[in-house]
Amino acid sequence: MKPSTPARLASLVSDCAAAGVNRQALLLRMDRLPPGLSRPHHRRLAESALAPLMRAPRSEMFHLPGPRLAVVWRGDAEAALLDVVDALEHLLADATVAAPSLRELVFLYDLPENGDLLMLALEDTPVHETLVGPKPVPPLDPASLLMLESALAQADIARFARREAVWRFGPDAPSLAWERRTLSLSELTAELVPDRDLAGDPWLFRRLTRTLDRRLLALLASPGELVKAGPFALDLNVVSVLGPEFLKLDAALPTLLRGRIVLAMHPADVVADASAFAFARGFARARDYRLMLRDATPQLLAVLSAASLDLDYLSLPWSPDLPTEAAHIFDTCPTESLVLECGADPAALQWGRGAGLQLFTGAAADRATDRTTLGERAAAA
Repeated sequence: MKPSTPARLASLVSDCAAAGVNRQALLLRMDRLPPGLSRPHHRRLAESALAPLMRAPRSEMFHLPGPRLAVVWRGDAEAALLDVVDALEHLLADATVAAPSLRELVFLYDLPENGDLLMLALEDTPVHETLVGPKPVPPLDPASLLMLESALAQADIARFARREAVWRFGPDAPSLAWERRTLSLSELTAELVPDRDLAGDPWLFRRLTRTLDRRLLALLASPGELVKAGPFALDLNVVSVLGPEFLKLDAALPTLLRGRIVLAMHPADVVADASAFAFARGFARARDYRLMLRDATPQLLAVLSAASLDLDYLSLPWSPDLPTEAAHIFDTCPTESLVLECGADPAALQWGRGAGLQLFTGAAADRATDRTTLGERAAAA
């Protein structure tokens, strides 16, 4: 459904005041985000994060100047609000730059009591708001990148290491398929380069990710790190798969994990150098690794042939439009090869399971797994 206009929101606030009709509203101040988090891609993710509220009675979404997003609904929507908060926290946790807290970005209003305050959000540039907004964060430059790479070479990288579960849902209880091993860019940025937007310069950020690949691979290959490890996935650049750090990890890999490690590649690597990608794919396959394409949106798969990529998995980012755009993906890709990135939206998990998907990641899948586990314990008792 197409978001409503600012004029429609103004009319709704006025109608609530005139008729004494109660509504609730949430305002998301994306204009307070730094440049590295305010691109169209981030706005689409933010809109997806608000999707749980769109299932509340009489709900409407509004695009406001700034940019800002607002949702107005009727009645109690506490569970949906918790899902929205989880989703937004998840987005901020994955940010590559320091970001404001949710307290500075999300505001709740009761209508008609707070209608006047909400109406202020319709102004393009309120003076009192621009005074408190965050200052623009400059992108990485060559000098700051060199400084960061030097700091990373000596930093204890283990404290930035994070894990994210990928769950397999089937006829029985959900099970852990693998864990995605990553480094927290938001925490790394806050500690080492708080005054820089890591993704502001795409070329320098790409170089930085190669440095981060090397550090993560070295961490995993360190003595004892994989002794009790289960299956896991790594987001890697193609050149990282062909580097010496990967060979050290390969040599340190326990026999029980052979054939159970997933290497996730970015679409840019496929497009930028198809021959290097094909070589890395064959190199990894010869060592019995599974391969996955990250960020496999329907738009991307309309251009790239999934069959010709010859990969084991495709990672699909959830959006409210995915159910209507995914038909051609199902025509060419077996559902067991698709990993749905649900975020915190339970609608993503519900749709994916109904469509026959088995692999899910994100807060919504985590919560469903927790509930399933609790339910099994109660039944057993």
